[in-house]
Amino acid sequence: MARILVVDDEKLTRTTLAVALQDEGYEVVTATNGFEALEALERAPVDVIITDLRMPSMGGLAFQEEARRRSPDSAVIVMTAFASVETAIQAMRAGAADYLTKPLRSEELLLRVRRLVEDLERTRELRRLRRGAATPPALGDLVCRSAAMKAVVDRVLAVADTDVTVLIEGETGVGKEVLARAIHEGSGRPRARFVVVNCAGLSPTLVESELFGHLPGAFTGAVRRRAGRFETAAGGTLFIDEVDDIPLAIQGKLLRFLQDRTFEPVGSDQPQTSDARVLCATKRSLPALVREGRFREDLYYRIGVVGVVIPPLRERKDDILPLAEHFVAAWCEARARPRAELGDATAERLLGHDWPGNVRELRHAVEHALAFAAGGPLRPEHLPALIGAAGPRPLLELHLEGRTSVPLQEVATDCERRLILWALSQTAGNQARAAELLHLSRTTLRNKMAALGLTVDRGGAPGEE
Repeated sequence: MARILVVDDEKLTRTTLAVALQDEGYEVVTATNGFEALEALERAPVDVIITDLRMPSMGGLAFQEEARRRSPDSAVIVMTAFASVETAIQAMRAGAADYLTKPLRSEELLLRVRRLVEDLERTRELRRLRRGAATPPALGDLVCRSAAMKAVVDRVLAVADTDVTVLIEGETGVGKEVLARAIHEGSGRPRARFVVVNCAGLSPTLVESELFGHLPGAFTGAVRRRAGRFETAAGGTLFIDEVDDIPLAIQGKLLRFLQDRTFEPVGSDQPQTSDARVLCATKRSLPALVREGRFREDLYYRIGVVGVVIPPLRERKDDILPLAEHFVAAWCEARARPRAELGDATAERLLGHDWPGNVRELRHAVEHALAFAAGGPLRPEHLPALIGAAGPRPLLELHLEGRTSVPLQEVATDCERRLILWALSQTAGNQARAAELLHLSRTTLRNKMAALGLTVDRGGAPGEE
């Protein structure tokens, strides 16, 4: 809840503003002059200061200067009569965030306050993320700050020094191989080989040969013996990426290895053994493939002794800046260059992007910016054009295919009803908070609810009359 300080020597103005702000859900403190207001700031910080410019004992400009010194993070709105607008402009030049002319309109004041509070929250969140990015917790190339990613890491590292198979699920680019390498590094085999095979796009014969090897003459083009990945990963870890692309005919051979640690190279009937530890990754739902008959159920349970899902980057915003700083540091270190600075505007652009390509896309974006920054700070124009260019996703999508007309008022009313019900459900029926979520005054929300026949029961559940 934002805290607002109202400073005015006129009691009616103070009271009117306090009531309007409290109705919006803000915590309000009032003061009759600058000295009282400074004492209030000493007792507790505030988010927004609303102050008159013409006050006895201490003028508004003098109070603003001292208030900004004591509480630099507070936003200041100055109030002035129309004839004193020049003084208000002077206050803006001295650091005030906004000004309003008297007589005040409550709707306009509440709108200005709401915008300032939102700006303050964004600024504080960016600072928090920047502090987290300064010293990101890392395990090799695995960087995580978000609670969701920490839970994933804690889960896999708890079994890293065992020999159980681990199934890592997640969208393309989320860092499945990086997590697999972290498991390998945390095992009792860190000095042994970490072998990767990506099954996507390989023909059935090539997948079988990649995994199990082949003898000369096993198939056309096989002119010499080739060791498979199970053989080369002996004593270490074999990471099978895109395991969902392994053909059904070969899935049985993989199952056999996981059961008894034996395999036969293509063209051979002599079993071989390997103690390679197996980790697997998939971008698709294996249970769905099992239901479709495209993946063996018994193999699914074998490779998923321990299963983890890496959330997409858009669901763990806390990781974006630590990852970006990690990529900046790695790129600069590899080229023996001073570490480049990630500016606030660039950080905001990164945080605002949806990252459909996940961590891989973020890395490419950072390296693109570093290449164009030429040793200077990274600015938004150094990023790829698509980063932030499309803006946020639209809140609404219209499906108009096949329609020849649309009842505009009916659609708008239905949309308004759905949004109000959403806000009320998010706030357990608290109308003041719901109005804040919808950027409305509480009175406006109540009027709209009455017009739409919407109610809130005693338990806080929204409904319709």
